[in-house]
Amino acid sequence: MKHKLIIISASGLLLAALLVFAVMQFTNVSASESITESEAREIIKDRYEGEILNLKKVNSTYLIEMKKGEGLYQIKLSENGGEILSFEKKDQNSNGEQKQLDEEKIKEIIQAEETGEILSLKKVTHKEKSAFEAIVQKEEAKIKITVDALNGEVLSRAAEETKVPVKNLTEEEAVQIALKNEPGEVDDISFGETEKGPSYLVEIEKDDGRDAAVEIHAITGEVLSVTWDD
Repeated sequence: MKHKLIIISASGLLLAALLVFAVMQFTNVSASESITESEAREIIKDRYEGEILNLKKVNSTYLIEMKKGEGLYQIKLSENGGEILSFEKKDQNSNGEQKQLDEEKIKEIIQAEETGEILSLKKVTHKEKSAFEAIVQKEEAKIKITVDALNGEVLSRAAEETKVPVKNLTEEEAVQIALKNEPGEVDDISFGETEKGPSYLVEIEKDDGRDAAVEIHAITGEVLSVTWDD
């Protein structure tokens, strides 16, 4: 009798495990089923009964702008299974139009996209859309990012390599050339790109109290100029 009960219990557990496995398989298949743009529109219309103003797909998410009554809404809908990922009412101005994002919010969006320093930010028109255009310095590249002023979508992104000035002389070699030309005590040295090419500027304090600034070509080592500050 005891043996029979064990067999019945084991069979029950096996059947339950098979049912759970079958449900999981069915759920996974349903969840991974992709929906088309038309199906996404139908889902939104059936659920919210609003007017779809704009719909586009980014990666595996449909971004939908919908108007219902006097309200504007932004909805994110998963392509896989049609799940509503977010539903947000947009701010509007007195004319019932959607408010533009402020510069601080735009900067947050840009910093989430690129971690460099924002060198500039200005309002522009991009393909008939109101947008913000930012230049971000990231390591040795400048990146231009254009962001939609209404919904914060990144509309374009382009990287421009920054030209790094070439220099063959080291700072120490430049200092030695400068001191040979104007003996004294070195106060400071800097490097920059000028019309004459890449150069070092070595500032030297002379024994007679005058200050000399010796400009050294960073490739040829030529003394380009000597200026004085009494």
